[in-house]
Amino acid sequence: DAVLAAADAGPESARRNQRCYAHLYLGLHAEARGDAEAARTHMLQAAGPFAMGHFMGRIAQLHVRLRGWEPEPGSAPTDTTR
Repeated sequence: DAVLAAADAGPESARRNQRCYAHLYLGLHAEARGDAEAARTHMLQAAGPFAMGHFMGRIAQLHVRLRGWEPEPGSAPTDTTR
């Protein structure tokens, strides 16, 4: 997917944030298309392993919580302060 490839570009220090945004917006787009499984998959990535502590990162986490989607065991981030 071109969006995820773009999120993997640039300096390593920026990639986690880029991946968070990429998965967040891919998830929202999938949900708008009616593809609940793709939406869940992407949102769990944005809220889990690529979670960020900024506003939009928290939006991904809230979206997952409101939908009742549970993250895969071990996928929760260890640091969401960035």
